Amino acid sequence: MPPSADRDALRAAVDREIAALEDQCAEIERALTAKDWDAFAAVMADARRVTHALENAMEAAAPARDAAYDASVYERARRVHAIRENQVARLRTYNEAVAEKLGQIAQLKRFAKNVGAKSAPSRLASLDRLT
Repeated sequence: MPPSADRDALRAAVDREIAALEDQCAEIERALTAKDWDAFAAVMADARRVTHALENAMEAAAPARDAAYDASVYERARRVHAIRENQVARLRTYNEAVAEKLGQIAQLKRFAKNVGAKSAPSRLASLDRLT
């Protein structure tokens, strides 16, 4: 077993990475709520780095870990996972709703073209690609 200061430093590194993942859950929530997809993508990209750093910290802290400490870390990781799963499920629901709405718009555009509105100006030029 390493000296107490080393042990504490190794555990602190693990705790920092878990805390970073917990903080990212809040950042992801803010990005989802604001529909700020650039911020969402940035946080998700950073999450991969933090997850890898957590794996490295856990490996480095192996001599300083015991069953009770591992249980507390895994419980925090399970909470992060549950929050992320909820966020992903909500994101999928939103994605499906947007896809359905875009499908309805495309269908209405096709209908309008078929009934003679071919010269009507397009209000959403980006949707022209869907038809």
